[in-house]
Amino acid sequence: MQYYRIGETLELLESLPPEEKSILAVLCPEELPGALLPQGLTPPQPPEDLRENQYCWLHIRQGTLAGEVRLPQRGAQSVRRLAFALAGESLLLVDHNGYAAECLKQLTLPTGHALTAELLAALTQNDLPMLQGLESRLTTLEQGVLADDTDKFIHKMSAIRRELNRENRFYAQLGDFAETMQEDAAELLGHRAQRRVGYFARRVGTLRSEMQMLREYAAQISGEYQAQVDILQNRVMKLLTIVTTIFLPLSLIVGWYGMNFSHIPELKWKYGYPLVILVSIV
Repeated sequence: MQYYRIGETLELLESLPPEEKSILAVLCPEELPGALLPQGLTPPQPPEDLRENQYCWLHIRQGTLAGEVRLPQRGAQSVRRLAFALAGESLLLVDHNGYAAECLKQLTLPTGHALTAELLAALTQNDLPMLQGLESRLTTLEQGVLADDTDKFIHKMSAIRRELNRENRFYAQLGDFAETMQEDAAELLGHRAQRRVGYFARRVGTLRSEMQMLREYAAQISGEYQAQVDILQNRVMKLLTIVTTIFLPLSLIVGWYGMNFSHIPELKWKYGYPLVILVSIV
């Protein structure tokens, strides 16, 4: 449980001062039930059904703003969460696994409104390197396809596609989150905060565009893999056609001379059997 006075910098306080109008409170989820909060602030309450808003949600009512953003799991990194509530110039952050404290280390802004916007912008500041990592993995798969090295291609591509779909849903919901803040929470935010939320919305849009390009790239690589499979199948079919062409006349000869006819002239001719062998070879 930590309290800060919001000014030109964040000033750490030993306790919550009475009647202070610009306070940042950072609390763990376990501390919320009995914690003292700045006036007007209440802990953010998530909706009962999160299926449609798996990664973020936002509530705006009676001059207060509350929401939460959940970053999807990426590699070995666990899911990170940032829940907040804003009333006036005071801000409450619910610190899940120390993520809020990690974001605050990089921020020193003058108002609670702008601080909220900066925290949201900080959520995506490391996403471009993550997208570049996905692109590198796709490039490696493409090079393997072109070199006929397709060992476990389907498993690898399926894993990447799951990540791409997950990230795409995340950016889609985050884009709606940013647009809602711009359209419905403009009265609660200061001018600077509105500008930063606008930057946040544009950045999310850019990241989603990059994600769409990666999904198209993945579809292109899958098409190249399918083309390689088709080429291999064509080679096999060509070989089978050649074999069939060779043995079809022989099968005809075997069928012809396998008939139980005693009056076939070749059977009584001295050179009949060698002649059939010669014709079969030809």
